[in-house]
Amino acid sequence: MTGAPDHHGASADSTGASEESVQYPANHVLAVLDDADQMTAAVAALRNGGYLDSEVDVRTGAPRADDLAASSGRTGLADILMRFAERIGVANEEMETKHRYEQALRENRFVVAVSTPTDERKEIATAILREHGGHGIVYFGKHSIEYITPPK
Repeated sequence: MTGAPDHHGASADSTGASEESVQYPANHVLAVLDDADQMTAAVAALRNGGYLDSEVDVRTGAPRADDLAASSGRTGLADILMRFAERIGVANEEMETKHRYEQALRENRFVVAVSTPTDERKEIATAILREHGGHGIVYFGKHSIEYITPPK
């Protein structure tokens, strides 16, 4: 979830087009942060809160938005069905959420994804992201999507 210069805490991968396909973020909390200061503070707070670098991913910019747009985030039959539904104009909440994050990336805002394998980790990450201006906070479960805060 780039084209913008590397931003304090955004990995080098987050600033250029990726060769990796975008995967559905199962067991992750995602949030939009509007500026680099918010993102930097949120990433530092997540790290201070016990999250490893490998558990926090920051994306921004048009190339990352293009990566997101090019993928359903799914594989196999689910990928085919999602792409078909999108082509014929049948939207679902997963695609609508994906489009909101894609738009945020195009606007050079930051999408922060935090791995949260337990409810406790989900609550901690959510609280930290909220404290630092995160909005559009969503938890992606394996088979569900939980909207924690509305998009702006």
